[in-house]
Amino acid sequence: MFDIFKILSFLRKTFSRKDVLLMILIIALFFLTRLIKLDQFPIFSDEGIYIRWAKVAWKEAQWRFISLTDGKQPLQTWGTIPFLKFFPDNALLAGRLFGVTGGLISLIGFFVLTFYLFGKTAAMIGSFLYVFTPYFLFYERMALVDSWVNAGFIWIFLFLIHLVKERELSTASILGLAGGFFLLAKSSVRIFLMLGVLGPILIFQKNLKKLLKESVNYYFLLGSSIIIAFIIYNVQRLSPFFHYVALKNLTFVMSFDEFLKTPFQYFWNNIRYTPLYILWEMGFVIGLIGLIGLIGLIRKNKKLGLYFLLWIILPFTARIFFTSQIFRENIFNAWGSRTDSDFSEKSKKIVKRICQLLFSFGFINNHRIHNLQCPASLPFFPLRRLEKSYFCHEF
Repeated sequence: MFDIFKILSFLRKTFSRKDVLLMILIIALFFLTRLIKLDQFPIFSDEGIYIRWAKVAWKEAQWRFISLTDGKQPLQTWGTIPFLKFFPDNALLAGRLFGVTGGLISLIGFFVLTFYLFGKTAAMIGSFLYVFTPYFLFYERMALVDSWVNAGFIWIFLFLIHLVKERELSTASILGLAGGFFLLAKSSVRIFLMLGVLGPILIFQKNLKKLLKESVNYYFLLGSSIIIAFIIYNVQRLSPFFHYVALKNLTFVMSFDEFLKTPFQYFWNNIRYTPLYILWEMGFVIGLIGLIGLIGLIRKNKKLGLYFLLWIILPFTARIFFTSQIFRENIFNAWGSRTDSDFSEKSKKIVKRICQLLFSFGFINNHRIHNLQCPASLPFFPLRRLEKSYFCHEF
């Protein structure tokens, strides 16, 4: 039974004034690093498209699912509309505040998760590191849905652990609602729900009869959660463009038929670059700290450590085998555009030339991977009709 007074009593006993001040400091650092000059750094082209979709969906009710015309789920479009209402004269700020909000939800989820598993001290330290992790710092300042995908990962992971330990119908319902909500962000969220099948690792025991009974109950609840999640996800069927989501996914991921024919088509390229990109995005040092922590966790709690390890390995294994495109050229492009505000006029020209060369090399090398024989055969795709008209009209 819900009792708000018990919750407040627990919080008073658990967190001292010093702890509250530390949490306020972490939140202040989060907003400082995410909001400072939020609308002043250069715009990434996709941001303009997504913001324009939100403006169209806001003004035209029949276009609430406009993002589906490009195979994109509608969460970002819908989530950006409230910010556009608050900042109608600064659409870029409104769009990027959507990303910041996703980051805040991720930070709260990360604190709750680490507190639930490892205690108060770990939650404080982990949240502090989260604020300064380059990947989160970069994507949570952009008008992209990636921060919400990260939030989905954290909260689904938390609810799955609680579900397998407590096996409560209320937790299964909340997991289903959260899963359905975040499925409206990106198709990749599905893999987080699928990883729920690993749950019995956390309750493994020598008494196989008891293990079987608890596992059956868990899988029944997990199945209920997945059904709820996909009922919410299928709200997109109200749009005639829903089928474009599956087509869009095939742009970036191999189908199972393609994988069975050529299972190693992208493997050797992805195995070379994926670990490096992960370390870059984590800032190397934080990645090393995480590795040390994972080893320590496996030694201290083998079941939880193995569960964590599989959640790390399996998604990236799938990425290495199935992902057909890795967009590293965006890194060069974004860094090159920063030169406009960070260097003197003389330095700008030099650094811009370097960035252009790096970008060109990254673009050509990325397409060479896909069996293109020479730079002359590089395809330059025209903007899709809807994207071109909406993007050019606004920006």
